[in-house]
Amino acid sequence: MRLATQIFVIAALSVMGICAGAIDANAGRGDGLGILFGQDTHPDDFFVGGQAEFGPVTSAAFLVPSFHIAFDDGAASAANLDLRWYLLPLPETGIRIYGAAGPTILFASDTQIGLSLTAGFNIPMRNRRRYNVELRFGFGDIPDLKFDAAVMFGI
Repeated sequence: MRLATQIFVIAALSVMGICAGAIDANAGRGDGLGILFGQDTHPDDFFVGGQAEFGPVTSAAFLVPSFHIAFDDGAASAANLDLRWYLLPLPETGIRIYGAAGPTILFASDTQIGLSLTAGFNIPMRNRRRYNVELRFGFGDIPDLKFDAAVMFGI
């Protein structure tokens, strides 16, 4: 792993630890299903899929599975099973910063398994709809960096 990536991960985990006292168990605004799209570190690695959010499944963690199919030369698919913690609300906006972690399985010519750490924003809309905008860091045999967004609908 590159030094800059290690420093960023350590900084992100430190911020998550500092913000842990501000965890809001009701932050997810209910269960939801949504459409996910994003891009990998390579310009031609675009993906589309789905994301769900259930919980809280523990006192403050939400279960967030997702699946996507990539439209690149390798045409890989990936499945994530994250636990998400809402860490910090931005005052007077309704926007909440969250962190997540969980295993990722990449289905390509061979199956690869890794760990993803995610930092993101939950941006509310009307009628229990919301946007999730996130940056996903991969460790192991999965892509190092992904940017994705989801449009979530309350169920």
